[in-house]
Amino acid sequence: MRTRGIVAVGLVASFVALQAPAFAQGDVNAPPGREPSINVALPTPPPADQPLIRALPQPLFVIDGGAGVLGYVGGTGRLGPAWSVRVTADFARRFAVEGNYIGSVNRRADNTGSLTYTSLDADIRYNVLRADEAPVQPYISAGLGWAAWLGPGGRPASLVLPVAVGVERMLTQRIKIGARFNFRPAFFDDLGHANEPNPPGGDTWSLVANVGGAF
Repeated sequence: MRTRGIVAVGLVASFVALQAPAFAQGDVNAPPGREPSINVALPTPPPADQPLIRALPQPLFVIDGGAGVLGYVGGTGRLGPAWSVRVTADFARRFAVEGNYIGSVNRRADNTGSLTYTSLDADIRYNVLRADEAPVQPYISAGLGWAAWLGPGGRPASLVLPVAVGVERMLTQRIKIGARFNFRPAFFDDLGHANEPNPPGGDTWSLVANVGGAF
């Protein structure tokens, strides 16, 4: 029994000696004092029904531009292209202030030419949901502004009271996309020709898609 035990111990020692170079080779690329590991943690995006951005800086300033269509509620002009620029500043978790510019060109319904529309307004905006609470951020806004029309029957100044609904989504902490429907009732907006009875007005609506950068 003693001889067999000595032989068994010798065989085990020989096996360990033969395997030692292989174990040593496997540790060549491992950092000193650390064992190699094949477990790698890869970041995964959130599910499609959750927001991409979960934490936003405060305050948040956004400058965006957009393009879409604009039409006249009273049939003054035909549907035409529209473009916009907007500056937004969040000053509370739900509230923001906006400065808006929108322009368009529409052919008059009476075929006497085209009207070039320009509007500037300032709005108060209420965010129904924050960008970190849902896949999209719905909001409503209302404000006060000025509008003018160049062209046949145009008018240099009019009062507008814009109201809007829209949705936005932060793609990154710096890039935002969205869409917005805006209704702009106008006052002192006679767009008729000289001595025209029942002149048409300048109430407009617009649908614009926008993309911008946050700071």
